[in-house]
Amino acid sequence: MKRKTDTIFSILYRLHIVSPKGVWVWAKSLVAEGISLMALLRFAAHFYPQRCALKDGKAALTYQETYQKAQDLAQLLYTQYHLRPNMRIAILGRNSLILTLLLPALSRLGVQTVLLNTDMGREQLSNHLRGRQYQLFIYDDDLIENLPPISYQTVTTTELHHLIIYRDYQYKRKRLPRIGRGKEIIIHTGGSSGNYQRVERRPSVTSFLPPLVALLREIGVYQYESVLIALPFYHGFGLATLIVSLLMGKEIYLQGRFDAPKTLEIIQHEHIEVMPIVPAMLSRIWQTKGAKEMMKSLKCMICGGDSLPKSLINLTHNQLGEILFNLYGTSEAGFFLLATPHDLASFDEPTLGKAIWGVRCKIKKTDKENTGALWVQSSWAMTGRKNKWQNTKDIVYQNAEGYFYHRGRTDRMVVCGGENVHPEHVEQVLLSHPLIAAARAFSVPNPAFGNVIHAEVECAHNSSLSQSALLNWLRPQLSRAEMPHAITFKTIDMLSTGKQKAH
Repeated sequence: MKRKTDTIFSILYRLHIVSPKGVWVWAKSLVAEGISLMALLRFAAHFYPQRCALKDGKAALTYQETYQKAQDLAQLLYTQYHLRPNMRIAILGRNSLILTLLLPALSRLGVQTVLLNTDMGREQLSNHLRGRQYQLFIYDDDLIENLPPISYQTVTTTELHHLIIYRDYQYKRKRLPRIGRGKEIIIHTGGSSGNYQRVERRPSVTSFLPPLVALLREIGVYQYESVLIALPFYHGFGLATLIVSLLMGKEIYLQGRFDAPKTLEIIQHEHIEVMPIVPAMLSRIWQTKGAKEMMKSLKCMICGGDSLPKSLINLTHNQLGEILFNLYGTSEAGFFLLATPHDLASFDEPTLGKAIWGVRCKIKKTDKENTGALWVQSSWAMTGRKNKWQNTKDIVYQNAEGYFYHRGRTDRMVVCGGENVHPEHVEQVLLSHPLIAAARAFSVPNPAFGNVIHAEVECAHNSSLSQSALLNWLRPQLSRAEMPHAITFKTIDMLSTGKQKAH
């Protein structure tokens, strides 16, 4: 546990971020590499040279090796693939050593990097690649059976891995171009709906301070040594975890795709202490035999990306102690609400927490119950939206103590029989049933009521429910308009982010 005497300054000093030597190393790194992820990596390599930085089940690199190989990769991309500042490339790849090295290498070259969603269908990917001009397309060959015809250069992550990790190429080192600042890293949000939207972020010395302060002061992540990242880098949560972990010199284990049994094996074998996770992943973990025993090393689980059911909070705290934190944010604004384990345990309803330092939140268009749309102003929002008020499109309530509670989405609300219904509320009630592992509620047109709610339910392992028994259980907890008119029992597939596809 963090010491009560720890202040933000003392923590930052201990991490060398504001110490005299640290400031000097930062200055040298920024002069040499520009404001880029390579500068961050150079800083970490100076203070933690022999500490293990990255593992992915195939290889492991120290911080010094990580920095050197990122430099080698920048050289390769500059000399062999002729990448230059202000060019644009796209990457379709799962978490790996080479993908991690690509981010600082491309940032150092001043190249705009687009991280594509690995859940894209072939037609979606083809349309995307045909509609844009990239100088280079980098991809995992197992993600594409047949590469759609494109006019620009391509290379697989396997090829780059062999060239960089195994040193299968020889090159004459050239002076890399000087850059003032790395170009944007672009992710595509909205995978659950299939309508992908661009979110752009540029390396910054100061804009990342609010979330960093929250992670240090409220969560105390600086105390732990190892972190497992199973969330994809094209998801803001996964990418932010990587950057913060590198800055603090953590040992980072990369999992290409979440799989509950394999994830538990990694946690146990690698003695993982910190794991970012989304509720659906956590639910899958608790359905796996022997989960508690395999998670003994965990000291901090940071949950985000979706609503966190109270039943999941209680189960985790009962089995592992109060180690579960809840983060709330958007890809566009970053995270800005935080609930501690104490906060989550103190209320009957799961809370989103309170606003972190450096952001402002307000509720607009409130109803008689003081519920309305949540707006946020954040200094670390995506490019073009920094310090501007943004509508999150989430409907929330704020109690007298300043805690926020989720009520639904403005873009999912439907009218059923003249009543406003939030499918998210139906899902949360379903998930509170002890035999339900996953649930999805959605509206279906109906001539009598305009719309009605249908539900899909996945039962926990070795459990079963009848529709009639479940409906009887639901009736005291839902209004007539919210009651599902039909329930289908099935396995609910997850995206790489842990979210469910929209119906």
